[in-house]
Amino acid sequence: MQKVGIRGGMGLSDKKYSDKPSTYYQIKGYAGLTSMAEYIKPYIPKSSLYVEPFAGLGRTVEKKHDKIILNDMSDYSVKYLKEHFPFAEVTQEDFEKCMLKWDSEETFFLIDPVWRKNIYKNNTKPFCDRTPIQYYDKLLNEIIPKLRGRWILCVDRDEHEIGKRVSRSKHKNIVLQHPTKKLFGRNVAVRLCSNMWGNEIE
Repeated sequence: MQKVGIRGGMGLSDKKYSDKPSTYYQIKGYAGLTSMAEYIKPYIPKSSLYVEPFAGLGRTVEKKHDKIILNDMSDYSVKYLKEHFPFAEVTQEDFEKCMLKWDSEETFFLIDPVWRKNIYKNNTKPFCDRTPIQYYDKLLNEIIPKLRGRWILCVDRDEHEIGKRVSRSKHKNIVLQHPTKKLFGRNVAVRLCSNMWGNEIE
């Protein structure tokens, strides 16, 4: 067993975690699309307005868009985004407020909410104020149906913590898989769904 300091409501405390790779991975680093960003980028169209309501560390951002909005509730993320993406407008507000504010027929949203609660629970840097199911239910049932813009929604391939909500939605799904990088014995992968795709996307 190893001890890892985590930040609780009263400050730092010691909590024991297993040395199993799955637990170590959940604690280590900043959650996000680290391994798959380069494979997602080709699916993102050049847009007049590009918005990431859960921007994290901005791993899919490219300068090809006319205007870029990077939003996140994490203080760490906001500081990082301002330092590394001076050409973007960085905001810190609730994802729903961000999406409805910037929505238009000219907007593209890259939506990457929380996939697994423990990755955020065991890390002091990212922001998470609800369960993955609550994030995806809010997005799929309340926010996305209202959007005029185009969007891509990301989740882990197997939708471990959201009960297949994305794959069972009415929107076309694709799964992108890393050609070499593996995690837990399987190639790293991400599931995407979008309102832009028809049967031409396989």
